[in-house]
Amino acid sequence: MTKRFFVLASFTAAALCLPAAARAQTCSDVSGKFNEVILAQQSAPNDPAGRVVGNVDGTLAGATTAFITSLTPARDGGLSVKTNNAFATLEGNLLFATGTADWTFIRNGYYQVDLTLTVTGGTGKYANATGTIRILGVGDNVGPGTGQFLHEYRGQVCTR
Repeated sequence: MTKRFFVLASFTAAALCLPAAARAQTCSDVSGKFNEVILAQQSAPNDPAGRVVGNVDGTLAGATTAFITSLTPARDGGLSVKTNNAFATLEGNLLFATGTADWTFIRNGYYQVDLTLTVTGGTGKYANATGTIRILGVGDNVGPGTGQFLHEYRGQVCTR
């Protein structure tokens, strides 16, 4: 009995000493839709490349905001875009991510969006979150300070 207790106590103590990265993750599928509107420059003066705000339905129901960190024209008239994104859920949690996107030119002011978000953490149940979310959608009447995006998202968010 003493030997079993010692082994169990040693194992428990070792598990408690593991770094957070070594502890088990729980991954959940996320999916839904969201729309975003582009804020006019005077509404987002600290985001010279643009900022969006929007409503989110589905697993991450609540609100979203994002701003462009880099915008590079592509040969075909499209754009390569990098973003910083945040989702505020109805439960009061925040989820943060960085994005890499290809915007395929459809016609003036219209782009097909293929965005991959890499989850970088958050607050509440998303503290230390990881994962990837793929977003497909369309930008409608996109221009400086005008337009909207309509998206569907699907992916996985892992928490500890």
